Amino acid sequence: MNALILRGMRENLRPKHLIAAGLFSLIVCSTAYMTSYLEGAKGKYAYDEQTQEWSRGEDSPINGARNAFTFLVILQGFYLMFLGTGRVASITAEERESGLLDYQRMTPMNPFSKIVGYIFGLPAREYYMFIFTIPFLLHCVVVGKIPWDNVFQLYAVFFCSVILYHLTAHAVGLIVPKPRAASWVSRIVVLGLYVVLPGLGQAGVTFLSFLTILPTYFGKILPVLHPVEKEMKMGHYEQLAVDFWQDVPFFDFTISPTAFTFLMQGLLIFTLLVTAYRKWRNQALPAFSKFSGILLFFVLQFLLLGSLWTFFANGEASGLIGEAISSSENAPLYQKITFFILVESIFLGLSILALLALINICCPNRHLFIKGIQRVRKFSLRRTPLLADECSGLWFVVLLSGITIAVFTCLTSLALGSNSWELSSSLSSLVIIPCLCILITTIYLQGARETWFNLGFWGFVGLLWITPLLICLVLAVGWQEEYLSIIYKLISINPLGLITIQMYIEFADLIEIPLERRGSLAEAKWFGLLLSSLLAVSLQARLLAIRKQILSNQITSS
Repeated sequence: MNALILRGMRENLRPKHLIAAGLFSLIVCSTAYMTSYLEGAKGKYAYDEQTQEWSRGEDSPINGARNAFTFLVILQGFYLMFLGTGRVASITAEERESGLLDYQRMTPMNPFSKIVGYIFGLPAREYYMFIFTIPFLLHCVVVGKIPWDNVFQLYAVFFCSVILYHLTAHAVGLIVPKPRAASWVSRIVVLGLYVVLPGLGQAGVTFLSFLTILPTYFGKILPVLHPVEKEMKMGHYEQLAVDFWQDVPFFDFTISPTAFTFLMQGLLIFTLLVTAYRKWRNQALPAFSKFSGILLFFVLQFLLLGSLWTFFANGEASGLIGEAISSSENAPLYQKITFFILVESIFLGLSILALLALINICCPNRHLFIKGIQRVRKFSLRRTPLLADECSGLWFVVLLSGITIAVFTCLTSLALGSNSWELSSSLSSLVIIPCLCILITTIYLQGARETWFNLGFWGFVGLLWITPLLICLVLAVGWQEEYLSIIYKLISINPLGLITIQMYIEFADLIEIPLERRGSLAEAKWFGLLLSSLLAVSLQARLLAIRKQILSNQITSS
């Protein structure tokens, strides 16, 4: 057996832990299960029109078991996905802080064996608590006559999600220095997956929701948990959830929710394995190499393209956006244009966030740049290799921008060629300004990242992107009409705000923007573009001067 798994079992499953954790799990599980089982098994009251009286139906153990199934899955998820995730992150961070992780690095075990040992050994107590829920699960499935095939699919996805979350927690523990912070960061990430990502799924970006068990639960389990009485119909929102997760639209075909969940989680597990492997090799290495960052970003853009393909090509979408579009087929064109701008903004917002994260991770700071110079001299290289962590990230961010621009242009051309949108604009007028904005933004972000360290970089981003929006909020509430031109200019400092302004200018006639506001929007567009260009030029010039100084200092010292 893996030595680290054995160590985790010995540390977390001592007699006192076995008794305390076993009693806790058994008491909580039995209470929750029996309460929900007995509540669901009670006969439902029905109104008899002939006797004009309410009569109670017969008790149904099948309905009781089906009612308890969801509560049981939630409890199991709490044990493994919440408590187990926090334990993996906190203990990893504790051992990193105490130096025990450095000792583990010196052992002859393969880094992958160490990763497996940590993600399965540290949450041994939570797996032990999970075991106490299995008898209740078997009773639930047998009595409730839930198809075993559906249960198998759910729990295959469930354990795949558990591995994903524990691996995420391990990676967080290797990066975040404080144990308590690492524990809560990982738990908040898991909660965010179940709160934020379903909201994006309702906006058409469905693939992000497949990092959870929700698609498989709603698509495969919820339909078979319906009470056996034929006269009882499924609720409106339950039916919407079932219909939403039956098949996944991806390009011009559909995929099973279980298969797509395995695909999404497998890609992310591979990404996190790469991160953990690099950190096990050397704690000072960035979380991603440039090659890994390019590959990850390409996959993200491919998934975004596939998820949004039917929306832009046919005007069809799932979730709340799809329902709104379907209900407004005969509505004025400006309503459809509003949905078009909204989904394009969501796509660009996700892309910019991914660009920001990868620039922060993959672009070298000053220390790493100096290390690259020393490496060139040590090995007598002509220059730092392009894919090396120490190499300048300018070519890297230009390539990522090119991928984003290509996907954005493809989606826009799909909309122009579709009869669903009735767009009369040209492709160049719709894509030139947004593409320039994306390119310029990534260039000045790269300059800022390689000029300053983490605190300076994130302070710069916060002051530049968030502070103007907060000022806009105050001005809009207090003096909207009086300072409208200033509000537009402040919004245009943020790249997503600038692109949205350009979209409103392009569709000004269709969405009926007053003539007096169009001039202010045009001024704001050019103001934002000019300011971004000045930032890009000035930060790149400053970075070049700093690197020339570093090179001269290195030559003098040698």
